[in-house]
Amino acid sequence: MPSTSKSDYTHGMDRDPDIQREWLRLFDRFVLRLIELKPESVLDVGCGRGVLVNQLSQAGILATGIDPKAPGHDPQIIQGDVERLPFGDDDFEWVTLRHVPHHLPDLSAALRECVRVTRKGLLIAEPWFDLTDPLQKISERWDRWWKRQHERAGDVHKACIPVSGIVAALPVGDFDIEAEHYRHVAHITPEAIEKLSKPLLDELPPDNPDRGEYTQIMQQINERGFTYNGTVIVKVTRG
Repeated sequence: MPSTSKSDYTHGMDRDPDIQREWLRLFDRFVLRLIELKPESVLDVGCGRGVLVNQLSQAGILATGIDPKAPGHDPQIIQGDVERLPFGDDDFEWVTLRHVPHHLPDLSAALRECVRVTRKGLLIAEPWFDLTDPLQKISERWDRWWKRQHERAGDVHKACIPVSGIVAALPVGDFDIEAEHYRHVAHITPEAIEKLSKPLLDELPPDNPDRGEYTQIMQQINERGFTYNGTVIVKVTRG
């Protein structure tokens, strides 16, 4: 499923009420985990329109967001390159990246910058599919199809990055790593998936093999169902 921060203004995933409900559940899970850290200041990397920044600010936490496609009308939401952060060393207590890593052209470069500007550490979340669940395997297959169409159009929309991939992308250093996988059973209707897929399907040439792949996926969805992805939350604490 989509990146939360980018979906704020690009993917329109909140058009379906069931999808929006699940988006909020995963978002709230991340916010609760962040609040547990009692942060004094937060930089939200890949912040989109600044949903997390606004919520933290309302809670009295000093929050700043940065995103290459930020609207640019909010002084707390900076338009900028997440691989070249315009901040000094140790400027923020915590840095967050929520469902952002799979959108980054160079994850290692971005995490190197995030580590540079944080005093305590990073809180990172990525969409996660439990592939021991047959319905989650179907959902993950559609997720890969959906992302391929975005990448064909020139976007960066990689497959979900596992904890091992996040850890491997960290710069050399002394870090304490904690990871929590979270999912719940939430069924999304085939009609919602078809609505999301149709604009991308319409752009495919008639002979593109992804048309056949989509037909097979939708057959599985109609026969067995579709579930929303979960999330993995990774806390990276500086040593």
